[in-house]
Amino acid sequence: MERILLISEKPEKWEYFEKKLSGFYKFASANPRETIDFSAETIVATDEIENIKNILTKEKKRPPIIFFGNSGDLETEIKARKLGAADFFYIPFDKELLLFHMKYVSETSNLIRWMQQIRRETNNLQENMARTIAETVESRDENTGGHIFRTATFIGLLGDEFVENGTITKDELNLIVRAAPLHDVGKIGVCDSILLKPGPLTDSERMEMMSHAEKGAALIKKMQKRFESHLYLQYAYDIALNHHEHFDGTGYPSGKKGEEIPFSARLMSVVDVYDALVSDRIYRKGIPKEQATKIICGASGAQFDPVVIEAFDRCKDYML
Repeated sequence: MERILLISEKPEKWEYFEKKLSGFYKFASANPRETIDFSAETIVATDEIENIKNILTKEKKRPPIIFFGNSGDLETEIKARKLGAADFFYIPFDKELLLFHMKYVSETSNLIRWMQQIRRETNNLQENMARTIAETVESRDENTGGHIFRTATFIGLLGDEFVENGTITKDELNLIVRAAPLHDVGKIGVCDSILLKPGPLTDSERMEMMSHAEKGAALIKKMQKRFESHLYLQYAYDIALNHHEHFDGTGYPSGKKGEEIPFSARLMSVVDVYDALVSDRIYRKGIPKEQATKIICGASGAQFDPVVIEAFDRCKDYML
C-alpha cells in the first residue's frame, strides 16, 4: 500500500484526512521542523506554503506535494501551484474526487521518475560510447597509453583550485573532467604513418597532425546533434578545438589568444603538455616532474595562461 506523509504543526488537523482515506493509503506524520526522510513516501501532503519551499529547496529526490488549504482561498492555491504543488484541495473534501486525483498524481510522478531513469541510462550509454571512441583512438598510438585518463585526473586537480576561488563551480568542473578524455579524439582522422611515426615529422605531416584539433571538434559537433542533452559535449568541443592555442596567440588552429581561448581549453593545454613531458615514449624517457614543471612555468604568458600557471604551481606536488 502506498504511503502519504502528512506534514503539519497541527497533527490533529489530519484526523479527518486519515479517517477518510485509511483504507486506501498508509499514513505517517511529521513536524516541518524535524529532519524528514522522504524516501518511503508516495505523496507528501502539507498545509503551509513554507513547507513547499523547504521541501523543494532541500530535497533532490522528493515525492509529489499535495497542498490542503482553506476553502475559497484562491490566492494561496495560486502560490502553492506556482511553487510546485502537484495539486490543491480543501478540507473537508470529496473522498472519491480526492482518491482519483491522488492516483493521478502518484502515477504521473512514477512516470516522470521512470522517464528520468531512462534518460540517465541513455545519457550514460552515450557518454560511454564517446569515451570508447576516445580510448580506441588512443589505442592506435603506443606512445600515449593512459594519456586521456591521466589528463582527466590532472585537469580535475588543477580545476579544484578555481572551484575554491569561485572562478568555476564544482558542477562545471565535473563537466570539464568528463569532457577531457575527448580532447584528442580528432586523431582518429590522422593516418597511422603520421600518428605512429617515431621520428620528426615533415612540414606536411606536421600540418596533418595539427588538423586533429579541428577534426576532433567536427566529430564532437556531430555527437552534439545526436546527443543534444549532453552539456559536457560543449566543453569537449571547446577543449578539442582549442587545447593547442597559445595564450600569446601563436598556437593553432586559429591563433586565438588570451581569454579568446575557452577557460577549459586553457586548463587542458597545461595538463596535456605536462603529461606529454613526464610520460615515457618509445623513442624517449619522460623527464622528471621538477624539470617539466620548470618548463611549463617558464612558458607562462606565452604558451600558457599566467593565472592557470599560478594554480598549477600550487597543485603540482599532487600531479603523478
